[in-house]
Amino acid sequence: MCRKLMAGAIYVLVAALLCGCALANREPEAVTEIRLPEPTEEPENMILGEKLSATPVEVTLYFAAQDGTGFSAVTRMITRDVGQSLPQAAVATLLDSGAERSIQSMADTRMLACETACGTATVNLSIDARNAQNPQELLALQASIGNTLLGIDGINGVNVLIGNVSESHCQLPLGAQTEPVTSVAAAYAQLQAERDRLSQDGQADPIVRAALLYFPSDSGDWLIPELRTITVGPEGFVAALFDALRTGPIEQACAIPSIPEGVELLGETPEIQTLSSGERVLDLNFASTLVTYMALSGLEVWKLAGSVAMTMCSFLPDLDAVRVLVEGEPITLCERGQTLMTFPEGRIYRRDFTDCVGSTVKLYLVNNEGMLQSTQRAVSMHSALSPRSLLVELINSAGDGDALRFPIPEGIQPVDILGVQTSGGVARVNLSGTFYRCCQVLNAREERSLIYAMVNTLCQLDGIRGVRFYVEGRAAETMAGGIYLKSVLLPNPGIVVQR
Repeated sequence: MCRKLMAGAIYVLVAALLCGCALANREPEAVTEIRLPEPTEEPENMILGEKLSATPVEVTLYFAAQDGTGFSAVTRMITRDVGQSLPQAAVATLLDSGAERSIQSMADTRMLACETACGTATVNLSIDARNAQNPQELLALQASIGNTLLGIDGINGVNVLIGNVSESHCQLPLGAQTEPVTSVAAAYAQLQAERDRLSQDGQADPIVRAALLYFPSDSGDWLIPELRTITVGPEGFVAALFDALRTGPIEQACAIPSIPEGVELLGETPEIQTLSSGERVLDLNFASTLVTYMALSGLEVWKLAGSVAMTMCSFLPDLDAVRVLVEGEPITLCERGQTLMTFPEGRIYRRDFTDCVGSTVKLYLVNNEGMLQSTQRAVSMHSALSPRSLLVELINSAGDGDALRFPIPEGIQPVDILGVQTSGGVARVNLSGTFYRCCQVLNAREERSLIYAMVNTLCQLDGIRGVRFYVEGRAAETMAGGIYLKSVLLPNPGIVVQR
């Protein structure tokens, strides 16, 4: 009996010791380590910031003939600087070469600015352009710029200003140029015929012009240009522009009307007044209902003022400024974000809002059904040309709370786009290790949407046909195990739904 008890005790003791050893030797559950991709030979240097290649582009420059009647065409390879649009580089080259190839006024003229947005280009020239010997020579200078820029892919309208003012031709606005001019003499004769027809009482044939209308963006602080054909009858140009603004944008889905529906102008058709200073100012006197309508629509005062001033001063000849009045009282100040804008004596100039001119881009985002879908967004003119800025726009769209979003997991920030480099038609995107680690939770469909949201968005930019991804400067094989990344990815329109 004792022997049995002793054996049992020994058994219990051994079992306890074994159990204790097992508990003592048990290690915490292992955490799977997410390893960054192995180093490769590409790229030679870490891609940080934004490095855009200066690939020359072939552009045909049109030089006005010495007699101011026709043009000579010369093809040049144009190289643009970083942050410079191709139209801006083309006009600079055209003017720089004017001394040897064209009329003297072209050689004396400088380009003050070139706003390239939404398929349009507005070129602002120095007042030296007014040194043209006659009206036809000035028209030839403007048409040479228009002809040159209309030959660039994506440019459908060109507006040429001098000192931020639209020039008068035969007492008529020239408007935006949408077709090449082959004969300056014929174009000027057409303007003269339109002037004579407009001056006749009861003239029946309307005048058709292309105008740039500027509408506020639905998000952000931008004024978006839209090229619009307007028909001008006996009511005049101001009324035609006002009605077009009140109608609202047609092509730009991310813009809103700047004049609330139902708001009217007081009195007769507004006229341009010449002040004692010599400036020409257009008074737009609104009914008091404007204030109520703006409060109901949520439209900010600066957006109405900027839209009206930019539209009117970009089209109406020799117009320096606009005054927006409510029951005869001019608007002299308004808030734009944290900035207080002041308008002395109510005069609102085009130059007050040129830094607000934005453009539009397509972002490829995921809808509620998990499908990739394109949407139009308003951005700055710089962002519309910047691959890295577009990727930042994508990331910022992840938390908008809209029906469309960028399908990234939590933890990814704009700083995780370490850099973008373009060369040979390929955008090389360098992502952070944090970006890579956060994406490990994605399934195959989410990974595909994430990758092609970036690829399709970047490939809308000129000069980018494909995208290559890196992580901390190393070539990643995949982002989450599905799509092979060690090659150039081309845009995939087949996975984008149309809505």
